Amino acid sequence: MTDLDHEWTPRAAQELPAQRTAGPALEALGVAGTTPATGVVDLALERRDEATGALLRRVVVTDLADDSPTRRLRQAQIAARDQLLRSNPEWPGPRVADGGVVPSNEVAAWLYDDSPALQEWRGRLVPSARALFPLQRPHASHLPTGTPIDDKARGFFTDSLDAVGIRTRAAVLRDVIARTSARWTAQGRTERSTWVSLACGGALPVLDSLSALHPHELSLVLVDIDPVALDFAHRLAVEEGVPERDVVRLERDLVRTVVVRDDLVEELGAGTAAVVDALGIFEYFSDAACVRMLRNARRLVADGGVLVVANMLSDRPELHWNKRGIGWPLLRERSTEQLLGLVDEAGIDTARTTVTIPQDGVYAVVSVDC
Repeated sequence: MTDLDHEWTPRAAQELPAQRTAGPALEALGVAGTTPATGVVDLALERRDEATGALLRRVVVTDLADDSPTRRLRQAQIAARDQLLRSNPEWPGPRVADGGVVPSNEVAAWLYDDSPALQEWRGRLVPSARALFPLQRPHASHLPTGTPIDDKARGFFTDSLDAVGIRTRAAVLRDVIARTSARWTAQGRTERSTWVSLACGGALPVLDSLSALHPHELSLVLVDIDPVALDFAHRLAVEEGVPERDVVRLERDLVRTVVVRDDLVEELGAGTAAVVDALGIFEYFSDAACVRMLRNARRLVADGGVLVVANMLSDRPELHWNKRGIGWPLLRERSTEQLLGLVDEAGIDTARTTVTIPQDGVYAVVSVDC
């Protein structure tokens, strides 16, 4: 009998310690002075879509999981459990109740049993942006809440496709910024400008991309509804060497200020940003909300700038694992065709749009040269 075959019965939620209002600094998390976990982006395939004119790119991104001795085994274990969930569509995903994680099915129990860090991660951080931190920096010693990361959690944060996909989409963002910076250099552009990050969360993908802008200089406008995430992002930015005067925090509800109304455009000014990204929020919005957000985000971008969004793919591997194993809530997966349809409906030229998908197939990164 394998661990997939054993009889499993639900159990009560595991109590977790109260969450802090703000997490420890980078040094306390064990990542001060470290570099991103994902590296080089190499083009594998590129073609123009005949219907939309969009540039479709497949890339291969180096990642620390490539050298992990447990990657193949752990990914095989997760793939087998994804198949088990596919075969049992009636199984509900894990839920959080009374401050703890209730696994609700044997796959979720396999993930969360015997790992206080994973229980804390799911119970206290998911689906907040701070839940992405240990996936972005799997060598960290602690979660943003201060809980130590145990070996089982570190293996998941390092090897799983969900973790790899979070890191490779960040690497694609950095690649987009590097190519944009090269274009600015070729154009002789020297003026200082602004990067607006919508639903910035911890903003690590943004911070990791700043070096790709050299020699161009930008100030950061970090926008999020969550004051804890904004504080975390601000501390990360300062501790990674961004001058405090170059970081502006705006606690704003994007639904109210970007989707329903034009408040953020009016506040910041149309055409005032060289870069606007919404790397981690697009997939939480309905199609109609995405269209309105794209319109206003595009209005923020100056001519010659770039707009970048991302979305989990509907044909990604291990989707059932994500939904009912991990139990990540609220996501709206989309296909490349659906994403380009939203761009077109927003009145944005799809011929100036690039869709980039890394080899893991988890996310599509959509960039628009404005």
